[in-house]
Amino acid sequence: MKIIHVSDLHLDGGYNLVGSDKNRILRDESLDLFSQIVRFAKQNDVSAILICGDLFDKMSVRKSTFRFLIDEINLAKEITFFYCLGNHDHELLFEENLPKNLIVFPTYFQKYQLGDVVIGGASLQKNSENKLNIDFEEEKFNIMMLHANLTTSKSGEVVNLNLKDIKNKNIDYLALGHIHMRLNGKIDNRGEWVYSGNGGKYGFGDHKRGFVLMHIQDGKISWERKDFNVLREFVEEEIFLDNISSFKQLEGEIMVKTNEIDKKNFVRITLKGECDEDFDKKIDFLTTKFADSFFYFELLDETKIRIDIEKCRKETLSLKAEMINLILNSKLEENQKQTCIKIGISALRGEEVEL
Repeated sequence: MKIIHVSDLHLDGGYNLVGSDKNRILRDESLDLFSQIVRFAKQNDVSAILICGDLFDKMSVRKSTFRFLIDEINLAKEITFFYCLGNHDHELLFEENLPKNLIVFPTYFQKYQLGDVVIGGASLQKNSENKLNIDFEEEKFNIMMLHANLTTSKSGEVVNLNLKDIKNKNIDYLALGHIHMRLNGKIDNRGEWVYSGNGGKYGFGDHKRGFVLMHIQDGKISWERKDFNVLREFVEEEIFLDNISSFKQLEGEIMVKTNEIDKKNFVRITLKGECDEDFDKKIDFLTTKFADSFFYFELLDETKIRIDIEKCRKETLSLKAEMINLILNSKLEENQKQTCIKIGISALRGEEVEL
């Protein structure tokens, strides 16, 4: 038997920084990921798709998105869809017109027999009474579905699950959602826990979007990770300014870094290293210039001002030296000190200061 484990698809989600017009495009593109899963399942004789929460990006969902999802499920009658809600999902969405091949877990534990496999789960909610009385039989092959954070902490926006609370519960595979990273580990001598990772959330720092494909035969499981075919990637590059001393050099470096990046992508260039205090990087101008070359372009300045501290301290009757010494001797974090020094020097030079 083959089973797909996916989570955090965040359908109808976008990326707020791109603006409303492009966001509408992203919201529609997000739906294709669900179609990809269904197509893959049909082509590879998959029996079930486990959706471990955050199917949607927001509590409010467009009617067209919900209709699209229901149609996809109805057209895949040979596949059973199991769904436990996440912190971005709303339970009332599925009160009516529930497809016969879609099972939505309540806030307490339930289990279902699917061939030789038992699939159990619960839609745990942060602010409600959760009844996680796991009741799997030892002789069965058991899969558990949850949208939760494996931790001993009691804070956060989702239910936190202590690993010791699910040990020795006859779980062979714990399908998890919420964490967008591809993580896995052992529950006990019998079972393992797996986060399928980022199913579709847009953002820099989020990992590859994809799902897990399980193969279950004769009471044994093997699984592999699969990547979605995505239209847009989030590309991050760094440029160090230690040996760059002019705006033209910087502009040329950005051109080199972005030359082979697909125009459909999101691009973030981060400036690092040290530079002279009078180096005008023209961040706003460069951001605007490259913005039309990509779906989204962002230029971050994380450089530090190259300061000869000893020289400054020896200066007399120097307002700049007094300011720098006050900031460096303060209790601010290092990055805050650098920001304050940049703003202070700009102000002393009579330049426009943005806070």
